[in-house]
Amino acid sequence: MSDASGATAVLARFAAELSYDDLPEEVVAKAQVLLLDFFGVTMAGSRVPEIVTITDLVRARGGRPVATVLGGDFATTVADAAYVNGCASDVLEHQDGYRFGGFHPSHALSALLAVAESTDATLRDLIVAAVAAYEVANRIGRVLHPGATTKGWFPVAAGYGAAAGCAKLLGLDAAGVASAMGAAGYFVPAVMIEQIFTGHTVKPAFAGQIARSGVEGALHAKAGLTGWPEVLEHPKGMISLFGGAADDPRLTDGLGSEWTILEVHQKRFAGCRHTHGASQACVDLAIEHDLDPADVADIDVETYEVARILVERSVTPAESAIPCTLSLPYSAAVAIVDRDVSGAQFEPSRLADPLVHQVASTVRIRVSDEMNALYPEFTATRVTITTRDGKRHESFVDLPAGDRRAPLSRDELLGKFRRYVHPVSGEQAADQVVSLVLTSPGSAVRELTALLTA
Repeated sequence: MSDASGATAVLARFAAELSYDDLPEEVVAKAQVLLLDFFGVTMAGSRVPEIVTITDLVRARGGRPVATVLGGDFATTVADAAYVNGCASDVLEHQDGYRFGGFHPSHALSALLAVAESTDATLRDLIVAAVAAYEVANRIGRVLHPGATTKGWFPVAAGYGAAAGCAKLLGLDAAGVASAMGAAGYFVPAVMIEQIFTGHTVKPAFAGQIARSGVEGALHAKAGLTGWPEVLEHPKGMISLFGGAADDPRLTDGLGSEWTILEVHQKRFAGCRHTHGASQACVDLAIEHDLDPADVADIDVETYEVARILVERSVTPAESAIPCTLSLPYSAAVAIVDRDVSGAQFEPSRLADPLVHQVASTVRIRVSDEMNALYPEFTATRVTITTRDGKRHESFVDLPAGDRRAPLSRDELLGKFRRYVHPVSGEQAADQVVSLVLTSPGSAVRELTALLTA
């Protein structure tokens, strides 16, 4: 018998009982822009060659068409739609993130979207499920971080958040949500963090699998199968095995009063968040000093140890964006050459540009005690660019744009969304999606997904 005071049960009860009326206005607003951001990066990702391959594999399987593949022209099963859209949302590394957990809570959103569409849910239902999923996932993530990463594991907290949110959309009670989370433990992948950063082109599949695991956990619980009700807090449960403390009070403290979703950042730049300090500094320096990339002789990047471990990755001219999104040298170089780092900087024409790779070869990464002491409160980076005439230009970034303390403006958020959706669905559809997500919570999710097609 499960312990009703155990972390899994407490989180499940919170998710099951959460209602739209419980949500502060700023939490609703945050959930809306996170959903909009997810739709934009997923639509952009749907056009990346590796995602086209994954989409074709899923299309060939067939299956009952109940959930839309965003940016595509077909629907498929709930689990497969969650998988494909999850892969697409991850491929450009332009999705949201939770700095206290070292992971992407939006990995849950493709699961929630597929279940919401299949159950004829409204956007209001989706918003509540999204908040529940983020609050569950973020609390798991923050007790795993950074222990899981230093042990070599990616924090898969979003799979358990997805299970909770999907179970809520399916109408399960607290016991059912707990069972869904416990069942998800049989599906959530154990992801080695190094395999993410090796740059192999199957990489986005891990994000799709995390989403799929949430769907499967909820569907199996809905069908009456039971999941492990102590999957989180058991001495041999997920949190302990991944290097966290299962009795950490932060796992359940503040439910309903502390809204961790408000600390989720949205990215100004594409690429891994650990490259963003360097990207921002390089963009700023290139613009301020009108740098000629061909004149760059040396780029000294001073940062924190986690960034060095994860994104000190050299790349050569290649056909795939995936290794480049995880490379600080590439991101810093293309930031200087193009004065921006978005999806456009990971298109084939940029990936093979000899000038970008020449500049990238000048990047040197150093770890300092100063930057380590600031992390994870600040993902701080200092960049010093030396040109061939000996001039030095320095920039220090402690809060890359998109952090709650350095938020993107409404125009920046909407601009990012429209830039990604216009080429796929057109301007009219993009504007309709913005209106629905931000002002029409009573609308059907199906109305939304019908607009997010090729």
